Amino acid sequence: MAENVFNEDVEFLIRVRDAVAEKDRLTEKASELKGVLKKQEKELASEEKSVQDEIASTTKKRRGEVEEGFDKQISVIKSKKKKAESEKEKTIDAGRESRIREEAREHVEDSKEAEKELKKLFRKNKVPRFARTKLFYVMFMPDGPLEFAMMLVSYLVLLAGIPALITWLVRILFLKDASEKTKTILTILIPSVLIVIFLLIIFMIYVKVKARHRETLRLGRKYRNMVSRNDRKIREIKRDIENDTDESLYDLEAVNQKLDEISEEEEAIREKKSEALKAFDEETAVNIKNEIEARRMPRVEELRGQRDTVSAELESVERALQEKSLEISENYVSHLGEDLLRPDKLEDMIHIMRSGEAATVSGAIACYREIGKAPARKE
Repeated sequence: MAENVFNEDVEFLIRVRDAVAEKDRLTEKASELKGVLKKQEKELASEEKSVQDEIASTTKKRRGEVEEGFDKQISVIKSKKKKAESEKEKTIDAGRESRIREEAREHVEDSKEAEKELKKLFRKNKVPRFARTKLFYVMFMPDGPLEFAMMLVSYLVLLAGIPALITWLVRILFLKDASEKTKTILTILIPSVLIVIFLLIIFMIYVKVKARHRETLRLGRKYRNMVSRNDRKIREIKRDIENDTDESLYDLEAVNQKLDEISEEEEAIREKKSEALKAFDEETAVNIKNEIEARRMPRVEELRGQRDTVSAELESVERALQEKSLEISENYVSHLGEDLLRPDKLEDMIHIMRSGEAATVSGAIACYREIGKAPARKE
């Protein structure tokens, strides 16, 4: 190249034009290859993910099938175990009921005899039947702290709770539209009337029953106390037997042996399940992976090869583009400037020199800048 490029002839501009055109071609080629490479990498990633997903889903499905088979057997065993346990509980309950009946028999018979004597006593002295009830004795002849407390509660309910409830229901259901005065009057009147009625009933029972049959009722108290003592002892017997954890009294050898056999069977199946899953994880899962990879990996390798080919080509094109860009920067940019390093402008300046308008590069540049474009070209 001449020391002063501005004195060069048209061949210089032709070399520049060709270099710029080659750079543009390489740039376009690099862009095209990048698009192809991006598409191939996406397709490769999708295929690789598809392979891994198939391996994971197939392995999970096959492992689930193995588990399901054993779980069905375990479920059958659990049903048998539940049935045997229910049979055991029924045997124990029947045994406890039998023990309760046997140990409480004397107290039950005593209570029946006391009830029979109480009934005979009251019938003989013409005492009303309701006077034999526990409620009557609680309300009119209490004995002991518990019955006194029950008596107080009974009178509170009868003389306060029931009147208050009835008054509230009347106000809600029948006095919605009544005046406040009417509501106030009835709120006072209704419970007062009810309390008077209940007191009269209590008084009449006291006079007609308790006062008239006092001695019979006192004798009846003895029978009632006897029944209460027996009931208390029966409850204690029942509680003691139900809390007794000794199962040796209920002839459970057969059902316990059956439960042991079922438990051993369940444990054996669980061990087989554990061994089968371990073998699956160590062998079958590997075989599934190998089978799928053997079937799917050729396509993955093909895509990788295509990607590597394009990647290598892109690397070569980018290297050539870098060299061409460096060549243009070193040899032409400083002399012509970036604005003239375009194929169309270079072509116009080449035409200027070929048409005789300029003999040197500097002349072609000056002419181009002066006229803004090359003279019309002759075909």
